[in-house]
Amino acid sequence: MNLLYKLISKLPNYIKSFGLFHGFRLLLLIEGTIFKTSTITKKYTVPGYPEPIYLRKTTSDYSIFWQCIVQRQYNMLRFPQSNRLMSTYQEYVKKGYKPLIIDCGANIGLSALFLAKLFPKATIYAIEPDENNFMMLKLNIASLEGRVVALRGGIWHENANLRIINPASGSASFRVATTTTIDNSKEIIRTYTIDEICTLAGTSTPFIVKVDIEGAQSNLFKNNTSWVSNTHLIMLELDDWLMPWAGTSRSFFSCVSQYPFDYLISGETIFCFRDFEN
Repeated sequence: MNLLYKLISKLPNYIKSFGLFHGFRLLLLIEGTIFKTSTITKKYTVPGYPEPIYLRKTTSDYSIFWQCIVQRQYNMLRFPQSNRLMSTYQEYVKKGYKPLIIDCGANIGLSALFLAKLFPKATIYAIEPDENNFMMLKLNIASLEGRVVALRGGIWHENANLRIINPASGSASFRVATTTTIDNSKEIIRTYTIDEICTLAGTSTPFIVKVDIEGAQSNLFKNNTSWVSNTHLIMLELDDWLMPWAGTSRSFFSCVSQYPFDYLISGETIFCFRDFEN
């Protein structure tokens, strides 16, 4: 009964995103029997995406597919502020620029795939700390080589070593913290700063930054945030509901409130559109 209810409740979204036939097909294939953990990887043909999308047969991967591909969690085009954003994007492209999109917390790469579809002339840097997620990320973006660059690491405000502090949790909810241990262990994760990624991409500032890093935004926006003033759109998943009274969003709001942004909320994500005209 629970499975039937889930299928019925999700059917309208699948049909809206993929049409009647493909909506039914993907609903039955993806929302059927799944497991909390699994080593099984399957590929799915999804309308609008020229190459198959790879998912492990787990709750975490399918929830990411639901959020990023079915519900289009990062679809900023639903907001009127996106008109100015897209005009700026087109202007950059006409001038020969490649706008930089930084995907912080890329997981298995579905947010990067969605953003690559919306911004085909942009360069995307996708950062993910977990090794197994990173392998799936590289698999999903393989056809976009040159357009999407995968980096294994954590996004941070400074150079540091990190470790995953909740390895037993689902692969969509890993959290990181700094560690003083220095060795060659796979458990040690290097960090990247936004400025460092801009340097790697050969630009001075990002065009769009997407942030879904399970509370680590409290560190990302702590300092070294000059990039914020020139970023056209920041999309951040708020985690206060998940970590009550931890203050994971305080440094973020303290930072962005210094600049003229418009703020819109959809689900767990806050969209911050930079106003460069006022």
